[in-house]
Amino acid sequence: MRFRIKKNNDGSAYAIVVFGVMDDAAGCDILQVAQTMLNRPLCTELMIDFRSALIREDFSVFNTDTLTSVFEEVLLKKDSVLIIRYHNDLEIRFSSDQLPLQPLSAMTRKRLDEAKFFSKVMRWLDQEARFMIN
Repeated sequence: MRFRIKKNNDGSAYAIVVFGVMDDAAGCDILQVAQTMLNRPLCTELMIDFRSALIREDFSVFNTDTLTSVFEEVLLKKDSVLIIRYHNDLEIRFSSDQLPLQPLSAMTRKRLDEAKFFSKVMRWLDQEARFMIN
């Protein structure tokens, strides 16, 4: 497996073009490189192109669960897009479609009786959520 990295002039869009035979070990390597590139501050679009690669039948790294777990944190931190292209122009696209959230203040002023009331409600909701899962 070999790959080539391309970028546009302003450094906001990158492409990883993969050649050769892809197996699970090579797929994990590509995931690490892609995660590092998408974490770059200027990178807002990353495309991984497998159209020139030979993908084995037992290749299982690039399923949606794995991709979501690897790139979820990056996509939530900034407005960015991940595109994975396969043969026959099939593609998987992950997009945050949001601007970064502004941090809220950690504390607000409340009266003591209000705080106790909302504390009871939050504990009740937490308990109900546990019952629903089981």
